[in-house]
Amino acid sequence: MIRDNNGAVTHYIAMHSDITTHKQAEDKIRMLAFFDHLTNLPNRRLLLDRLKQAMMASSRSQKYGALLFIDLDNFKTLNDTLGHAMGDLLLKQVAQRMTTCIRTEDTVVARLGGDEFVIMLVNLSLNKEEAAIQTEVVGKKILTTLKKPYDLNDIPYHITCSIGATLFNDHLITIDSLMKQADLAMYKSKEKGRNTLNFFDLDMAAHALRRAALEKDLRESIHKKQFLLHYQAQVNGKNQLIGAEVLVRWQHPKYGLVPPCQVYSVG
Repeated sequence: MIRDNNGAVTHYIAMHSDITTHKQAEDKIRMLAFFDHLTNLPNRRLLLDRLKQAMMASSRSQKYGALLFIDLDNFKTLNDTLGHAMGDLLLKQVAQRMTTCIRTEDTVVARLGGDEFVIMLVNLSLNKEEAAIQTEVVGKKILTTLKKPYDLNDIPYHITCSIGATLFNDHLITIDSLMKQADLAMYKSKEKGRNTLNFFDLDMAAHALRRAALEKDLRESIHKKQFLLHYQAQVNGKNQLIGAEVLVRWQHPKYGLVPPCQVYSVG
């Protein structure tokens, strides 16, 4: 304000600045930090933050929540045949379809990267079996929705997905463990032929531990000279020896002779 010689206010001076550009820059930084640039879905960082809150709320209310890992089947084939631009177009359409399968007010649909998506469900039933049924309903809806034909710039395309699900209502389990459970269940769906949903169980964890241990031993087996040569005779129609087939066998110090089918299953 400006005053005259008598101290009376004669007029005011004000300054202002346009902060529109600043606000737009803040919004853009937030989008880059918490949202996937391709699909505009929440990214891993935002998912983990929401999941932490959901697990604490679930522990208080005792209502179950669920985590669904979704991986597109044979997505690499699309990139290899039609190119990455078409792959990106498909991912956008997949993201749009997923958001139609869930309740937007209490659900998170996120993209972890590549063709991996995660859906978090909250406020499910207090009963574990009922919560599993509710989760299965959502999972089957996703399977049905995603396998419908896609239009990739006038090119019709079909793709399916594999889903792994796990339930939670205990704050004692870590987020990392919960993510691993859903991931293991998803790979079980892959093993069962894809385009299906599987729930995590403790047998999966035990199998994963055995697999990891066997893989570690397999990598060390050459240095420890645990491979043996077995010769299998080859005979002709007259039962005459005409040669031999050389086979490699793994003599494990704990499990004995490991059959080829078991070695192949961890490869």
